[in-house]
Amino acid sequence: MIQKVISFMEKHNMISESDLVAAGVSGGADSLCLLFVLLEYQKKVPFDLVVVHVNHGLRQEAALEAEFVKEICDSRKIPFFLKETDVRKLAKEEHLSEEETGRKVRYSAFEEALKLYQQNKCRVKGCKIAVAHHQNDVAETVMFHMFRGTGIYGMSGILPVNNNIIRPLLSVSRKEIEEFLTLRGQNWCIDHTNEEDTYTRNKIRHHILGYADREINERATEHVAKAAAQMASLRQYLETEVSKIMEQAVKVSKECVSIDIPELKKYPELLQSQLILTAINVIIPGRKDIGSKHVQDILELLEKSGSKKIDLPGSLEAVKEYGILQIKRQNNCIPKNKDILKEEMKDLSYEIQELEFEKSYLLKDGSILEVSVIEATDFKKIEENKYTKYFDYDKINNRLTLRFRQSGDYMTINEQGQKKSLKEYFINEKVPAFTRSHIPLIADGNHILWTIGYRISAYYKVTPKTTKIVQMIIRRNEHGGEN
Repeated sequence: MIQKVISFMEKHNMISESDLVAAGVSGGADSLCLLFVLLEYQKKVPFDLVVVHVNHGLRQEAALEAEFVKEICDSRKIPFFLKETDVRKLAKEEHLSEEETGRKVRYSAFEEALKLYQQNKCRVKGCKIAVAHHQNDVAETVMFHMFRGTGIYGMSGILPVNNNIIRPLLSVSRKEIEEFLTLRGQNWCIDHTNEEDTYTRNKIRHHILGYADREINERATEHVAKAAAQMASLRQYLETEVSKIMEQAVKVSKECVSIDIPELKKYPELLQSQLILTAINVIIPGRKDIGSKHVQDILELLEKSGSKKIDLPGSLEAVKEYGILQIKRQNNCIPKNKDILKEEMKDLSYEIQELEFEKSYLLKDGSILEVSVIEATDFKKIEENKYTKYFDYDKINNRLTLRFRQSGDYMTINEQGQKKSLKEYFINEKVPAFTRSHIPLIADGNHILWTIGYRISAYYKVTPKTTKIVQMIIRRNEHGGEN
């Protein structure tokens, strides 16, 4: 069995030479098996090991279990780190379940131990946290997610490697683990709360998977775990594909994700779903309380006409407006406070002066606005595009400014001189409301020469009568930008 686990570890590159590994050892069969496997692997690959034991203060025998694990470590000269916490009290203070609080305490203990023991080492290549989940845990997790409602992510169970957390025992079952310890003559601690049906996972273990192993197929649990491993491989593939789509279709900030709906719809619904989950994960890491039902609700939102909105768990909302799907924290993406908006406008209100000379202006997004004035006789027109525009200098009445929109802004939309308010223009062009106040403008008073990224005013177009031309180009600099 040791060779089976070691092969699994090497397949997933779990531990490298000179790593520091903190192993969670409760004293139960699973964690003792993990410890003995790691000790065997140390003979093959030199790495440092520290055992972490957490006393949650929930059971009377907890102190005896801590002493049991310490004796095993002392006899093998393994560093032992003990963390004692009143989980029940902490759960009440933080308004969390005891199970969730216990998990937080455990992983905090791991990080504390790694930090402490890393200071005593001259050279540590990487820090790893080893936990003792096995095939039965995977099967229980998959069932738990399925009954609550899940997709590919939930059905992929427990990953062998997740950041610095490694799970060497996912290739073996609880039965194999107990047989291994019995053959070694090693006893272990038994947590009698695992035999109770207080927790949902215990009910799945005792009444569903237990029945399946006895009455349907003795390897039912193993088969569920292996199916989960295949789902994990599919999940990894999807994540790679979704990352490609994200580059084309998604704009991301800390509180808000905007998705180009026409671009999103080019892909199968499966990829659409995974992209939406990935987008939500940007705002709420772990996507707490977000399930497949919510993703389906968002997909249905995309098919509705007009502007629509739905509320999501975690104080999120999904807003569909024109061709944009925005997933954001409620009331957080659009500045509601006028003073905040004024401050943002102040930051981007660069004044363009001395147009007779070459001059460049650094925009907030990191791009460069280049402004120059050219004699019409010397002008060799470069084809205009989204970020290169030309204007009739002689028609400019005021000193030009670069700013956000203001009340009274307008554009001339055709050669006949017809004017339209900037608001009307944005509505006709289906520019989402939540982006309008963040689009930079080149303004001659309230007359907008150029809505950057969109169009210019017809009034300022270059004609055969033009004597001087203002050339404006936006270029990407080394820190990013538009063009």
